Amino acid sequence: MTKPTKPEPLNYRFFRYLAPNAITAASLVFGMVSVVAAHRGQWDLAGWMIIYAVLTDRLDGMVARMVRGTSDLGVQLDSFADFLNFGLAPSFLMHSFLSSHPALGFDGGWREVVLIVACIGWVMGAVFRLARFNVTSEEGVPTKIFFGIPTTLAGGLLVIWYLALLKYADPTVSTLEFGGARVFGDDLKTPNAVWGYTPYVMLVLAVLMASNLRMLKVAKHSRRSATVFVIAVVVAGYVGGFLRVYPELMVFPPTAWIVVFLIWGQTSPTARAYRAPPLFPRKDDGRIHMRPQEDLALDDED
Repeated sequence: MTKPTKPEPLNYRFFRYLAPNAITAASLVFGMVSVVAAHRGQWDLAGWMIIYAVLTDRLDGMVARMVRGTSDLGVQLDSFADFLNFGLAPSFLMHSFLSSHPALGFDGGWREVVLIVACIGWVMGAVFRLARFNVTSEEGVPTKIFFGIPTTLAGGLLVIWYLALLKYADPTVSTLEFGGARVFGDDLKTPNAVWGYTPYVMLVLAVLMASNLRMLKVAKHSRRSATVFVIAVVVAGYVGGFLRVYPELMVFPPTAWIVVFLIWGQTSPTARAYRAPPLFPRKDDGRIHMRPQEDLALDDED
């Protein structure tokens, strides 16, 4: 005879589910602080707050699995946090920074239009990516690869490059002091012309977020040496990110990961064997999918 299990105390269950969602809430705060900082012209703080959000983005899921506190509510909260932190905040930061420096040429004319289009495209790419993930996450999507670049990786890559360029910016653009030594020397300066490519990089990353291109996830590998390397890179990223130092070194791991594994995903027979789930249902399942605002609608009988 099986011994009945003791009911879990209500207060313990409450805190078990609260823990990961509290981390998600903290991540949302980072995104809000980034927007406010960008509005005030605190360009480095705005960027680092997004990097903080990148570093906490995986902690909520990890904690949820550790304490068995996963829930549908947590998944939705995480999605909203990702939209703010990696969709809206980077777009607002790029527009605020570039349009506030006349030396960069985005304060008017056709270049301003290109910047606005790029920022809109970025937000659209991020929200499309997140919405598609939400509706396809339970439809047999392979767990070892991504279809399209995750918003976290795209947002983190854009912002860490921004911080690296800002650290070495020409004095006509920025004289902000960054923590840590200048690894590439005091004589190196970011040419102002480099900033002109930012909108085009944003558009490319927006397309990659919305695409079905296959890319390997960061995970454990069969080779212990590869696993140790990945862990070392991740730990170094956390240390550098939270201490807000050496963005010029932090740019290399995510950049290399995207380049190498986007190529791998399109050329590897293993990766090509995976098929992306359909965006729309293959057939009508008869269900009525309610949108959030539709709970205010009157019944037909009324």
